[in-house]
Amino acid sequence: MATLTFSLEELLDILKLNNLLPKQIAKSEVKDNNLNFTIQTENFLLPMLPVTLKFKNYSNNTATFELNLVSSHFNKALGMFGNSYQSKMPDYVKLDLPEIHIDIEKILEHKKINGIRVKDIHQKDDLFSIITEKQC
Repeated sequence: MATLTFSLEELLDILKLNNLLPKQIAKSEVKDNNLNFTIQTENFLLPMLPVTLKFKNYSNNTATFELNLVSSHFNKALGMFGNSYQSKMPDYVKLDLPEIHIDIEKILEHKKINGIRVKDIHQKDDLFSIITEKQC
């Protein structure tokens, strides 16, 4: 068993360096123990959408995050654009706005990572920890 602990800044840097963020993300940063993104919507009425992604929990191989709009003025946009992006998501990501569910086991399969299983994920303040165990 191993525990990998990253600050959110480190985690965001790893995601960026490995091109693991969707191409629609124009800007990203860590603020108040959350990941903040600016998403390009490809819609001329609202070309950029500022959002905050917050870790909620990990259960049954699924990491759940909450997606919130940074400004209350954009709340209607979440309904307008949100679920239309499901078809553009990989099969291991499910949008159920305002939640995003990520199947960690499917990511490991997709990335051809064998021999480990994610046992738990948790966040405390600025620290994001992934607990793994040997896959039998």
